[in-house]
Formats: sequence, structure tokens, C-alpha cells
Amino acid sequence: MKPISRRQFVRKGRDALIVGFSLHSGISPAIAWSQTAAPPIPSAKPVIPEELDSWLSIGRDGKVTVYTGRIDMGTGIETAFGQLIADELDVPFESVKLVMGDTELTPDQGKSTASSNVSLGAQPLRVAAAEARRTLLKMAADRFRVSADELDVVDGIVRVRKVPSKRISYAELIGGRRFSTKLDQGTVGDLSQTLTAGLTTQPVRSGGLHLKGPGELRLVGKSIPRVDVPAKVTGSFRYVHNVRVPMMLHGRVIRPPKIGSTLVSIDESSVSGVAGLVKIVREGNFLGVVAEREEQAIEAARLLKVEWTGGRTLPDYNDLHLSVRGSKPVKTDVVLNSGNVDSALAGAAKVLEATYTYPVQLHAMLGPSCAVADVRDGRATIWSGSQWIQGDRRNLARMLGIPLESVRFIWAEASGSYGRLGCDDAAADAALLSQSVGRPVRVQWMRHDEHGWEPMSPAMTMDVRAGLDRQGHITAFDFQQWSQSHSRGESGNSLAWRLAGGNPDWERLSGGPYPPSYEFPNTRMLGHFVEELFRSIYLRAPGRIQGNFAIESFVDEVAADQQVDPVEFRRRYLKDAMALQVLEAAVQKSGWQTRPSPRPNAGQPVVSGRGISFGEHGPEKRATVVAEVEVDRSSGRVRISRIVIAVACGRIINPQGLRHQVQGAVLQGISRTLFEAVKFDRSHVTSLDWRSYPVLTFPDVPEIETALVDQRDVEPSGAGELATVPVAAAVCNAIFDATGVRLRQIPFTSERVKSALG
Repeated sequence: MKPISRRQFVRKGRDALIVGFSLHSGISPAIAWSQTAAPPIPSAKPVIPEELDSWLSIGRDGKVTVYTGRIDMGTGIETAFGQLIADELDVPFESVKLVMGDTELTPDQGKSTASSNVSLGAQPLRVAAAEARRTLLKMAADRFRVSADELDVVDGIVRVRKVPSKRISYAELIGGRRFSTKLDQGTVGDLSQTLTAGLTTQPVRSGGLHLKGPGELRLVGKSIPRVDVPAKVTGSFRYVHNVRVPMMLHGRVIRPPKIGSTLVSIDESSVSGVAGLVKIVREGNFLGVVAEREEQAIEAARLLKVEWTGGRTLPDYNDLHLSVRGSKPVKTDVVLNSGNVDSALAGAAKVLEATYTYPVQLHAMLGPSCAVADVRDGRATIWSGSQWIQGDRRNLARMLGIPLESVRFIWAEASGSYGRLGCDDAAADAALLSQSVGRPVRVQWMRHDEHGWEPMSPAMTMDVRAGLDRQGHITAFDFQQWSQSHSRGESGNSLAWRLAGGNPDWERLSGGPYPPSYEFPNTRMLGHFVEELFRSIYLRAPGRIQGNFAIESFVDEVAADQQVDPVEFRRRYLKDAMALQVLEAAVQKSGWQTRPSPRPNAGQPVVSGRGISFGEHGPEKRATVVAEVEVDRSSGRVRISRIVIAVACGRIINPQGLRHQVQGAVLQGISRTLFEAVKFDRSHVTSLDWRSYPVLTFPDVPEIETALVDQRDVEPSGAGELATVPVAAAVCNAIFDATGVRLRQIPFTSERVKSALG
């Protein structure tokens, strides 16, 4: 029998019955983890950012424990951090353990968002590791009565270089004891600013410490397997959904029929026969039930008779983008206004223009949001998959009316992330219910809760115009965007707090347009923020993925109008050396053939094409995607057969980990491009399950080839959001190359493509 690959097995598996079962005999207790086991809660310790002990400790066995406020959401950050720390300390990778995201154990390092874990989150850890190494070398030098310059360290063993028999381990020097060392004064100022600001755009400087350069690193640059994968494969990994604590109850929240509805009355007699019901909890328009068992809470939530009134009427789904454009802006941002765009357009030999639209989309976490809260006796402990535990801690302290120092947030990994999603909401739900009953409460959303009420990525409408001279060169570029903010600030933005009477603020509006990567003589970028349609929050590459879709598609339109190869046209306006390097890497790896689009495909039932798109995500991060597609003219089905992506995001810490991140981001980009859009009627969201909100499945996964551009002299950064950015436009341009028909509205469903083809 010929062996089959994992990919073939998964694809064929949809046509087969796959039976799974467990063998209890001989299974490790760690694998057969008890759903009723209470997770151990480590004792709190002082967290003072200026002190080394807040960041790092070494046990009697030589194991290194590092405390970080950043979290690993399945991105491999725990492994990458371990590599960086092991290199700075000169210890084996296996000896490093990370404690992540516990407000009573780890320093405040801000949000784990914007692909910033490596670029911003790693630097304080490197500083702490370097300070620990310097302190340990001084201790060893005093012990051996030599200077620190005469010492070497290998795998946590310090030895005198000229007398190798003189050696001592880190464990012998400090094991089980505190360092009682302040971080280097030249570092403290920058470090403190980073921590108090939460999220800064600049990495922490190392002060007088020596942080190792590329030539001194042993582990950075190697493909070390991820430390979290074995437990996830065997089923022993503990997600937030697995958290159980003593005396725990279960809660469910009853949502209003419309956004903005007011709770009028509750018929408590309608659930009088539900066994195990502990309490019906009402706080303003927030309504929940608490029961001894989860199925009892579900039944009570289903049976409880509630009267609501009022609520917002949503626009017609088919007129969504007209509604967005027609809404009165609450603010307009002038992101860029160079030269004189109006004059250049008026004097242009030719003006091209187009409108692009992007739908409301979900984070679509495969496991619904979940949290456990224990609020009693004036204190609160919350287990959550939040990406910003310190921010949620502050918000829930305000919501619950208890002091900040009495709230502890413990991070436990959720089943996805991709932005700040329903994890924060589930934590607020559980906290309100727990405070009301005085016992721990677990809340796990149902699928219809997740799809119907999670904070969403807003719809966006984008107008693009370009003026061309007689030689076909762009002389003016005008971009305007209409969208609600991708985040309405943090204060009061949780669903529970809103229903209970909290008010979000408009202080921080995000997701405005980003300047194009190209240098045009006259450029204007305007972002119009409109009133809220749905509660919104960041979804991977907020604003960038939408804007890139419009800009990169339009650049291709101009190139096609001028009958110029899309790559050659981009080369005219890309002036950044890194951008050109990444563009060329994708062109070479894909085997790009120089010619204008579209490809001659007349008369063929299934046509093929290729498309290219360039994208950025902040400083020092560039990506190019080449997509190859097949389009069935009769059905409108688009099949992506191959993706080639080149990325540059600084020095590569773990090549295989980076490759996996890039591939995962590409898959999500494909899903958002071909399938995903939130549908609604005049009252509420109707995309409440996977049939009405489809996502990418295994049969639609293309071959993905990656070209990793390692920039050894550039500090490392993240690629998860970066790799998502160029996907939509590359696919759009490939469809045009195949069919000669330009699509400007995402997603490119079979129905939409078939209609466009006529």
C-alpha cells in the first residue's frame, strides 16, 4: 500500500468516517487530565520593574524561570523567548521556563497585540537575562578572585578560562535565592517608560549592558521545536476552557434581541422547574443565570421568559456600504497630504478611479470565549484568554467597584486570538455573575453568542483615484476611507459593562488609512470615522488588510490600463531597498513571467491566472504575495492552487516557527478573502454558525511556499499580521489576470464571482 501524506489524509478524511477513542489503561495522568482538577494558583510575589527578581529567578536545580507580561496565543512566542533568554544567559534551552500573564507574578508589558511580542516584549527579558549573567559573573569572579573578563560560561557553568578546572554553576551561585539587584540605571528609565505606557513604538535600550550581537548567538536562528506542541497534540494542554476551581458554578448570559434594547421584565416562574438553578442576575440590561451544572445554566437561559423593548434598527444588509459612506463622520483624519493632489488631478492626461468595499468580519475563534471568575470578600481572581490582562484588570476593577490591587488576572490560552475578541467579554460576564452569587463562576459562550456578539471588524468603503501623465506615470494619488473605528477605546467597551450601564469613550480611534508603500508625487490619504454599527475591536492587521486590498488592487488596475507588467509597474514607485528585496524574492521564487494582465484565456471553461501584492506592517516589516488561481466560469468557484510569500521582519529567531506563523496568517487571509462576511437583518446578526459564516477548510488549502529574508542587522519583529496583509489583493489581481474581470468587493464568493463574469 502506497503511504499517504498528512495533507492527503486530512483531505481524504472528509469523505471517510474517522473514529476516535481513548485507552484508559496505561495512559499518563497528565494526558488524562481531570476536568474537575483545580489549577494550582502560585503565590504572589513582589513585581517591581526596576528589580531583576521581578523578571528572572534561578532555582536550586539550575532551572531558569522568566516572568513576562506577554502571552503566547499559539504563535510560538514562548519558544522564541526561551531561545533569546538562553542565549543571553548561556544556559541550555531546556532549562528555561516562562511564566506568562499573571498580574501578581509578571511585570506589566502592555498588550500582546500588533505582532509586537518579539519587537517590544522580548527586549526587557533580554535585558534582565544580561543583567543576571553580569551579576553571576561578578559573583563567580569574587569567588575565584579573578576579573569577570577572565571567565567563560557554557550551559550555566562558569569557569576560569585559563584554569578550566575552576568552575561553578549558576545553581551553586544563586539557586533558590534572590538576586536583590537593580537593573542597570541606563536601562531603568526606558524600561519603566515601556511598562507604564503599556505599548510603545520603540524597543527598550540596553543602557550599559552588553546584549549579544548576531555573531554571539547559539540558539537564535535555529528551528527549535515549539514547547507547547506536544501537550496540544496529546490532549494534555490546559486551555482556559479546562480551568476548574473548587465550589465553581456555571453561568450563561441572555442577550437582547437587538443592539440597544432595554430590559423591561423577567418572568422568574418560567424557570422555577430548572434543577440546580442558583440565581437570576440582573444589572441594568445585563441578564444572566447561574446554576450548579453547565447544562442547567443552558436550560435556564433558554427557558427564561424576558420582555425587551426598543433597540437599534440596522441598515439593509445589501446597502451596508452605502450606509457606511452616508453616515456623518465623527472625525476625519488627514493621514497624508503631500503636494497638491487636486491640481495634479485637474492637470492629468488621464484619471482612473475605483471603489472597493470590505465587509464586517469576525475573529471566528474555533472554541467559543470562556472565562472563570472568583469574586468574593472584596477580591477577584479571573482566568481569561485575554491578550491584555493588565488592561482588563483595570477595567474589571472599575466595573466591580473594588481596588485594583485586589484584582488578579491569570492568563490561560484560548483557542485563538487574532485581535482582542470575546475573551474579554466572557471575563466580564463571569465577574459580574460571580460577584452576585459570591462563588466562582465559569462562563462559556455558545456558538451563537460568539458569532452574534463578539466585537467585530468593521465594514470599510474606500475610494481611490489616480492621475496619469501622457507617459502613463502616476502624478496624483487620492485615497479616502469610510469606516467606524476598529476600537472604541478600552474603558467600558466590554459587552457586560455596556449592558450594565458602562459607557465606552471615543478618545482613541484606530484603523485609519496607512500611507501607501509607493512614492507618488502628490498623495492624499483621508480617513473618515463614522458612528458605530456593531461593537468593534481589532482583528488581525486592522485597517491595513483592508487598505492594502484597495491600494494594491488599484495599482494593478493602473498597470493593466497602461499594459505594463504588474511587477515592473511596482518597481517604478517602490524606493525602499528592503521593499524591493522582498518583492524580488517573491518574484524569483514564484517563477514570475513578465507580461501585462489579463492573460488571454478566451473560451476556456476553467481559467487560470497569477497576481501579486506588496504589503507592510509598521517599520522594518515587508511582505510580498504571489497567488496562482483557477476560476471555474460556470460556477464562479475560485480555487487558489499556490501561494508564494516572501517576508522580511528583521533577524529571524526561529525559522520554522516563523514559517508556521506566515503559513497560518496566509490561510486566515485566504479565508477572509474568499468566504468570510457577517450577515444581518434589520434587527441582529444572522451569521450565527459555521454554515452562515463559513471559513476556510482543508480541501481549499493551497500549496504555500515561503521565502524568509533574514536581516541579521535588524532587530527581530513579528510576522503574523504582516503575512495576512497582501493576501486579498494578490488573489484579487490573480482573478483579474485569469478572467479579465475586476472584483472590488470582498469576499469573492462563488455567487459573486459568477455574477461578475456574467
